[in-house]
Amino acid sequence: MDPKIKVLSKVDPTHVSSTCASTGLTEAEFAQLSNASTAAKATAYCPYSNFRVGAALLTGDGTVVSGANIENASYPVGTCAERVAFGKAITEGHKVFRAVAVASDLDTPCSPCGMCRQLYVFRLQCRQLTRD
Repeated sequence: MDPKIKVLSKVDPTHVSSTCASTGLTEAEFAQLSNASTAAKATAYCPYSNFRVGAALLTGDGTVVSGANIENASYPVGTCAERVAFGKAITEGHKVFRAVAVASDLDTPCSPCGMCRQLYVFRLQCRQLTRD
């Protein structure tokens, strides 16, 4: 299975409008996710890299759940913002996800890491298998 992960930037309103229309997101939902992921950056714990990342998920029922990266002195043991948000959402009972937004302090969109991409694929596969 090769899900299509669309990377959007809020810089180009025309691009946002057309992509939202093609993915079933409203522009208000896009803005809400963008704002929530940006706000989540403020809660990041990143004393080693100072690379703040925030993520926000839009669940099937319209709830927005956010998370931020959490670093550890042992680099690979840290947790990405996306995985924090997914873990939080799943433990709160959410099983269906419509979109995820990621915000960092970079000027360009920040691509999710390989582990987070695997989590997206896993969630999409579970959704298709369980039809939830």
